[in-house]
Amino acid sequence: MNFSFGRSLFGRFIFAGKTGNDANEHPKGETKKYYPGQYTVIAYAEDGTRTAFFGSGSEKNSLSKVTFEISSTGCGSCELSFKVLPKNSELNYMQRVDIHLFGDEQPWYSGYIITRPVEGSTETEYKFIVHGYYNRLEKMVLFETYENMDPGAIVRDIAMKAERAHGIIYNASKISDAGYIITKLVFDGVTVKEALSTLADFAVDYVYGVDEYRNLYFMPRETGINEQARLTVGKHINKYIPSWNVEKIVNWARIKGGNIDDEGEQWLCVVKDDVSIVKFGKRDKVWTLPSAYEVSDAVRWGENQLERYKNPIKSAKISGVRLEYPLVDGTFNVRHMTTTGQAQIRTLSGDTHDYPITKVKYTISASGGIATDMELGEPIFSLEKYLSDIERNAMNIEQSQSSAIKQLTAL
Repeated sequence: MNFSFGRSLFGRFIFAGKTGNDANEHPKGETKKYYPGQYTVIAYAEDGTRTAFFGSGSEKNSLSKVTFEISSTGCGSCELSFKVLPKNSELNYMQRVDIHLFGDEQPWYSGYIITRPVEGSTETEYKFIVHGYYNRLEKMVLFETYENMDPGAIVRDIAMKAERAHGIIYNASKISDAGYIITKLVFDGVTVKEALSTLADFAVDYVYGVDEYRNLYFMPRETGINEQARLTVGKHINKYIPSWNVEKIVNWARIKGGNIDDEGEQWLCVVKDDVSIVKFGKRDKVWTLPSAYEVSDAVRWGENQLERYKNPIKSAKISGVRLEYPLVDGTFNVRHMTTTGQAQIRTLSGDTHDYPITKVKYTISASGGIATDMELGEPIFSLEKYLSDIERNAMNIEQSQSSAIKQLTAL
């Protein structure tokens, strides 16, 4: 099959240098030491030396508030608010910023500055906007042909290219093979973001992005319960607002691919779920996967999509997540929330509900300490995702039309 794509407080800190494969591992028998309310923001020069240090462990701290998000694609958006404007030599465009919570030597977030206040502004609060390194993959375009390779092997090649050009650290242990071979794949002016999305479609139910260690990852989605995210309403979280939506149910879908059949059509297959149809009625959808040329690939992908949409979409928002908790020996520990696996919420009535973890948002300030909110399941409406879906649907249509034109021209 051929595919073608177009268009410190209380101690020392160790922060400088690249994070290796064992960045999030500790020697056996050693446990992390956490300190209540501790937060630090470290800025680095390109050579890995530290240029600035802000937070509760610094003197005359001018940092008033920090917010950052962790999503399924890793480190997302971040905002740093200052009472006094830092100098350009401290924080400048494209500069790497790491955020450490509770005195942890390993970062909970890593990103780079995309906007900073301009000298002479009359604002009394100065805001810097930071984004995770996954965002940089939007500016990396591929003109590559891959033949007889597993999607994971293709991602490893992309990761090595990204390391050289965009400060992302190659870590082969975070890139998994999918277990099948693609005969030929042509990326003709496609961004790495688009390429990863397409490769995840073929791998089926894979997650990808760039994490807080700046490692590009491509791995099967974790469907088990995240032990850090077993939460009880009233004990571990203040608010729990669930919403179950039947409007997004799909149980019958026709898949449109990139190959033209003898009748000049691009329809590859139909997938359906009879149990869902009986329970909720027939709910139709047309899905476009222009990279699919074979029926078997379209069926595999379509059935995976049905698994996600054949039942009501469960979502929830939780706030006031208490990360800190004491251990029996009197020491202090914290929950390090990520989007890995699922959250299990025990309600006041004693029922439990499981949700994929969509987003974790941390808010840090001197007055409010470290606060955490989470989004679970698929959001009811997200403008960012809505616009992203529109863009991808348009690209799918363009790729499908381009594929058809090339095949018709060749006839």
